[in-house]
Amino acid sequence: RIGRPPPLPPAGVPVPAASGPAARRMSTTLPGIAGSRGASAEKSLRSKSSSAILHPTTGSRFGYLGHLSLRDVEENQDALRNVSALDGASFLPHVMTMQRPSTPWQYNSPVRQIEEPVAVGAEAKDLEGRASPGPQGVGGGVGGTAAAAKSAMSKQMPLPANYVRRIRRRAQNSRTGPVDFRQQLADLKLLADSASRSGNIHQALQAYHKMGVVLDNQGMYQEAIQKYKQFLSLCITSKNTQGEALAYNCLGIDTFKIGHYDEAIQYHNKHLELADSTGRLIAHTNLGIVFQAMDLPEHAAIHHQHAIEYANRMGAKDAQCFTVGNLGIASAAQGDLQTSRICLQYHLNAAQKQRQVAPDTKFASHTFKSVSSNALHRLGQVNTTDGRFEEAASHFEKAMGVAKSKNDQTSEEKAGAMLGIARGLMDFDKHCASLLGGAHGNSSPAIADDCR
Repeated sequence: RIGRPPPLPPAGVPVPAASGPAARRMSTTLPGIAGSRGASAEKSLRSKSSSAILHPTTGSRFGYLGHLSLRDVEENQDALRNVSALDGASFLPHVMTMQRPSTPWQYNSPVRQIEEPVAVGAEAKDLEGRASPGPQGVGGGVGGTAAAAKSAMSKQMPLPANYVRRIRRRAQNSRTGPVDFRQQLADLKLLADSASRSGNIHQALQAYHKMGVVLDNQGMYQEAIQKYKQFLSLCITSKNTQGEALAYNCLGIDTFKIGHYDEAIQYHNKHLELADSTGRLIAHTNLGIVFQAMDLPEHAAIHHQHAIEYANRMGAKDAQCFTVGNLGIASAAQGDLQTSRICLQYHLNAAQKQRQVAPDTKFASHTFKSVSSNALHRLGQVNTTDGRFEEAASHFEKAMGVAKSKNDQTSEEKAGAMLGIARGLMDFDKHCASLLGGAHGNSSPAIADDCR
């Protein structure tokens, strides 16, 4: 039941895993903060000679615009950075967010809505208390309004860096198809049935994947799982390894969302076995989040450390930002507050660095304000637990300012309440000392005992 990640080479591991109860504090060597891609990645991209051979998927109609496979050259750092720059996934800086690989460009799948961060522990209980009973994604009410806002924000995502994916995204945003998701599903079902009857298995499996994405966007995860299982079956039949890995990722995320954690671990482990370096980074991240939700922070920390290692290999600064932040959350759950504070501070600094080079858009402003507010709040909580009340008060005050700037009243009120608690704890010892001194001066043993 417990997923065990494949062993990594011991050399160059930036964050060694803790072993045994004695190793409560993990040593942390974090990568440097720079732009979205390292200088070595840009240098290797300009180089015309490479010892690695990039194999596109077989199929003449896709040509060299197809997926580039690096399964046979995993140890070639220049090749990994080349493919990461040419066709690599771009990551948002949110922590505790399930990650998805880029779909093959020829799939022309609908645009996915942005994944929401996963709430675990006290955060999950707090969200349950404030949850609205309205339906999700369909009709009106609070659920429909939230889904509409999420869909609108997803459409404002920046275009991919890859040329082919950029053209595909523009076509997706400009096409006029059926607005009702039920009509979309009916059209795709008709396409899948006709493709199956004609023996076009590739067209059929793409249609089932599109149906799963449409259902995911509506929050209908049970129905989406059935479509992804049909997609997986066709990928296995046609020996489509890339599609099979994508199906395992989709199934792992959806089974996690409906609370089937054991199944989610099995699917993510299957994805881990088939994936390349980017896919393994994604699979380790998702496994870490699942174990965190199962209240197994030790296992979560191990997977997040492996994710950091793959992010370092690819030179992906955007991936390093959220993987280090995830490790900080897992370390806090283990009680390793020093490692947690270091990782969360790195996550905050990396996100702020990315904001400086990101385009000045509404989406970027909203994203980085949310990330900063969340990181500052978590840093305040860690410092409060560690008895660093002055630092905690400073972080909560900054978090309250960021929440106010983006008109997030809920986060602002929460940060303000925590700020009051931190300031109260900061002066509590002085208050007790003054009461204790006054009690001794008045020779009142009862008051002195109460202060003690």
